Amino acid sequence: MGFPCTGCGACCRHIDNAKDIINTRPEFNFPYKWDKSGRCEMLGDDNMCKVYNERPLICNVDKLKAFYGISKKKFYAINIEGCHNLMKLEGIYEEYQIKK
Repeated sequence: MGFPCTGCGACCRHIDNAKDIINTRPEFNFPYKWDKSGRCEMLGDDNMCKVYNERPLICNVDKLKAFYGISKKKFYAINIEGCHNLMKLEGIYEEYQIKK
C-alpha cells in the first residue's frame, strides 16, 4: 500500500514551501514553475496533476522515502503531519484529513 493521499492538492498549491528541499540534491530536481501563490503549473483545474505518472521525485512520497533512511511508517507520519498542516492552512482539513 502506498502513501494515503486524499487528493486535496494542498501540496501542489504550496510547492514553493519545498524549494529548500528541492535545491538540496540534484535528484530532487523540480522542472516546473509555480506562481507567486506557490501553485505548481502542473496542477490542473480539476485538482489533478497533469504529469502524475511522470511527477518529480519530490512529489512522490513513496520514492522519496528511500533518501531518508527511516522506516516507511515514520516517513509517512512525518508527511501526513505536513499534509495536515497545509490542509489547515487552506481550511480544508476536515474534508481531506488523512486517517491514521
